Amino acid sequence: MPKFSTEGKFLKHQELDGKDWVFTIKSFKKENLGKGDEQEMKWCLYFEEMEKGFALNATNGKVICELYGDEMDDWVGKRITLYEKDDVEFGGKLVSAIRVRRKVPA
Repeated sequence: MPKFSTEGKFLKHQELDGKDWVFTIKSFKKENLGKGDEQEMKWCLYFEEMEKGFALNATNGKVICELYGDEMDDWVGKRITLYEKDDVEFGGKLVSAIRVRRKVPA
């Protein structure tokens, strides 16, 4: 059963519907994310399988570096598994977030 989420340019944890999803990295670029004074430039990944981007935080970036090295050009064409993690600490609260599995998909 689909879960509610608002339309947007970037993938949200609710859209993973509690499942693992394997995506092929198509490209990457820096995007201006956030609103008002909270805006900042962050790396975002784009995938072959969907139009929405995936905003890359430090945790997920480090996992991809463990899998494929720190040269982002080498990530293109590689596959990663995304999943929803429910106990991520953010701003002093436990929230749900998207994480990258620490193994290369089969």
